[in-house]
Amino acid sequence: MSSVGEVIDDIPEDDGPKLVCVFCHFEFLSVPPLLEHCLQGHSYDLEAKVREVGKTGDDLLMYKLVNFLRRATKLKEDPTTINVTREMLADENWMVPVLEDDALLYSLGDYVNVTTDEGQHPYTTYDDLMAARDNPGKTMFKGEQDQSRDDDYFDSYKHERIHREMIEDRVRTDAYRDFIEQYAHLFKDKVVMDVGCGTGILSLFCARVGAKKVYAIDNSSIAHFAQRNVEKNGYSDVVQVICAKVEDFIVEQSIGGRKSVDIIISEWMGYGLLFEGMLDSVIRARDLYLKDTGLIFPSHCSLLVSAIHAPDWTEKLQGKNFWKSVYGFDFSAMAELLGHNSEISVEDVPKECIEGSKPAVFRVLNISTVTIDELQFNAPFVLDFPTGLKSLDALVIWFDTFFLPPGALGSSHISLSELNAVDLVKESSLGISFSTGPQYTPTHWHQAVLLPDENTIHIGDNGQLRGEVVYARPSMDARGISVQVAAESGGRKLNMLRYLR
Repeated sequence: MSSVGEVIDDIPEDDGPKLVCVFCHFEFLSVPPLLEHCLQGHSYDLEAKVREVGKTGDDLLMYKLVNFLRRATKLKEDPTTINVTREMLADENWMVPVLEDDALLYSLGDYVNVTTDEGQHPYTTYDDLMAARDNPGKTMFKGEQDQSRDDDYFDSYKHERIHREMIEDRVRTDAYRDFIEQYAHLFKDKVVMDVGCGTGILSLFCARVGAKKVYAIDNSSIAHFAQRNVEKNGYSDVVQVICAKVEDFIVEQSIGGRKSVDIIISEWMGYGLLFEGMLDSVIRARDLYLKDTGLIFPSHCSLLVSAIHAPDWTEKLQGKNFWKSVYGFDFSAMAELLGHNSEISVEDVPKECIEGSKPAVFRVLNISTVTIDELQFNAPFVLDFPTGLKSLDALVIWFDTFFLPPGALGSSHISLSELNAVDLVKESSLGISFSTGPQYTPTHWHQAVLLPDENTIHIGDNGQLRGEVVYARPSMDARGISVQVAAESGGRKLNMLRYLR
């Protein structure tokens, strides 16, 4: 996980068109989260309808379908009662756009053209991805990455400073060490894979408690230093360092084939949990190499959102007031360069900034079962506020991490969707957990702050902010994330789309 100083800040802005839901005003960067929103938010399986209508491969039918659904919405038809068939779309009147500059008109056809009869996209598996790489003439859609971005990502991990920062994060490093040592019986005589091993610290923890073999995988040149660290500490017979991407065939050759690993351990978490896209590699490693009875750690992560009510702090963060007086001069014109707050700000939020606001857990990931497609999602949330609070200054997102041994959840009444799940796990001795939230010891992950376009977020008389969080990936940047918050309070709507690149 990179430090603030290592975030690549020269990635081009994503100026691509936004896709507007056919039933409401919500906007999306790509088709899959829009389809999920239609299903969860409007009880309409647009994906199934797209596959049904698009069987003939006629893009014009997709064009007409979008206009048909938008027209039905204008007529206030309930999405669950809308019926549309290919025969109904034969009418050429459906070629007339309902929404001006409607990017969705041209996107559903592309979606169908890269979808198989079973509705699955190509290149979600290792074999398909490798085949696509070996055939450069074949266009890559699902899983496509900007290669220069990927190179920059791995290059950022060759420097000493980032690894020192991660190891010095005692919340992070102690959690991994404590779990491995307290549950040494899980690792003893087992084959372990460390995905993104860095300096090799997690691999050495596993070797020290008696792992039979540890495969330490890292595609950065830091792997060569990890090898030296292993040798200097006398674990060369246990830890094998492999400098490669976990998806590369040399990894499969080196470890003796697929489904040959008992445990996968990895420190993959990024800002806002999913920045850098490293969880993709962990999931591929899990699907390729982990035995059916294997274990993966961390086992779970949860995402939380809360509100910031601290105008002085957010004003300082935005920097608008700075330009009002510079050595006695009015430089307020410079504030125009700040533009909209399109970027997510990675900050340590003082805990007093969120006092009085009860956070909400909006997503729990089970790392044993989550798929790559599920890392782009829509999730509802509700924030409740004290009586009399009329406005907020920002929203903040963080994550909690859990190392739970087999059967831990089944043997307790703990739910990871509870706000105090981190504390409950600690108190129960059922595993190890830590939080990156403002109320806890600061970590190198900090928190993700989303500043509104206006100065404040208005709260209605009901004292609630209700909506959904949408996690997606900017086009051509599988390492970045976009976070959209669409919410409503007292009849006033909030729609923020922010990026972390």
